[in-house]
Amino acid sequence: MNPESRTARLPGPPARGRFKRAGVVASLALVMASGVVGPATPADLTPSDRTAAAPDGSDGCRPHRPCRGPRGATGPAGPQGPPGQTGATGATGPRGETGPVGPTGPCVGIDAAQESADFEIRLALTGGRTYAGIRDQRAGEQQTLLWTDLSARPDYPAGGAAGLPCDVTVNAHNRSETVKRIKFDVITTTGQVWEAACVAFTTTHPATLNCADRTGRPKPWILVARQPTPDALNGGA
Repeated sequence: MNPESRTARLPGPPARGRFKRAGVVASLALVMASGVVGPATPADLTPSDRTAAAPDGSDGCRPHRPCRGPRGATGPAGPQGPPGQTGATGATGPRGETGPVGPTGPCVGIDAAQESADFEIRLALTGGRTYAGIRDQRAGEQQTLLWTDLSARPDYPAGGAAGLPCDVTVNAHNRSETVKRIKFDVITTTGQVWEAACVAFTTTHPATLNCADRTGRPKPWILVARQPTPDALNGGA
């Protein structure tokens, strides 16, 4: 039989495999040589691209393992909620103890009388002391007040059970005599009423007060007979 007329034998499976691999290599070499850029290879993809999609079209995730996609943009802040209602007012606390009584403030007072056209009388209380004053109203006089300190008189109420003077008053009587008798009264912080007696002399110029007895000794203060008491009716203690 003529060898050239014999039917050519087809290569077996191993031979066909070698030819197929050779064709693939040849095609790849041809593409690289020609400089034609084809689809991106796995080396050209970023990590996120490789994670997002695999070359075979799958999601690129391994079985039984979660895949993390790219982080989306931060959403806008939600609306602010309305404030809650004001709570109920708490109960009032207990009342505190009463504080100590403060010191008594200074007492001041003044009174006046004019029972004669010749002079006026004043009685003033200030700084814990009592002063009697007289002012000559006659023509040609200076008409200035002349003061006498009655606090230096004996038995002047100066504290303790008597208390301290806290208000004053004048009792003058219009009489025709040259010597005008005048009484000065104080009421103390304990409610007691004390009195001092003086006379006004108009025989002198200007008129003056004299609160001494006939021997020249200062007249003492006296606690008036009967003191004001609660529910008294023409009486007293």
